[in-house]
Amino acid sequence: MFADAIGLILTGFSVVMVALASLWAACAAIGYCFTNAAIKAKAAAVFGGADAAAAAAPAPAAPAAPAPTSGVPPHHLVAIAAAVASTLGGSYVVTNVAAPAHEVSAWPTEGRNSIYSSHVTRHGWGAPIPTTVVAGRATTTKRG
Repeated sequence: MFADAIGLILTGFSVVMVALASLWAACAAIGYCFTNAAIKAKAAAVFGGADAAAAAAPAPAAPAAPAPTSGVPPHHLVAIAAAVASTLGGSYVVTNVAAPAHEVSAWPTEGRNSIYSSHVTRHGWGAPIPTTVVAGRATTTKRG
């Protein structure tokens, strides 16, 4: 009995670990394909290729970034610009950062109130009181 339970636990654990390792391997393979394609594209641009003339052309001068008027803190703008530069590579200028304006409607709030108010304790669902033996007969009663 105990050996069967241990065997079942170990089988389940090994299945989960194999599935996770397979997912990791698939993600790593896809990531390798993307990074390998990016490296080949950079190498073709540097060492010549069909797009060498386009890559060798000087980039146009970037306009100066306007002063932030959208209410976004400057340190957030710096973080966004760093993320763009590290993701896309090269020199980019963040010219506009804006979050879409939205107003929270009353529907979500009303839904939450409805859900929270429906959490009532059901009577008779409590833990049973310990079994008592009365004249050779076992009886169980529930609290609530």
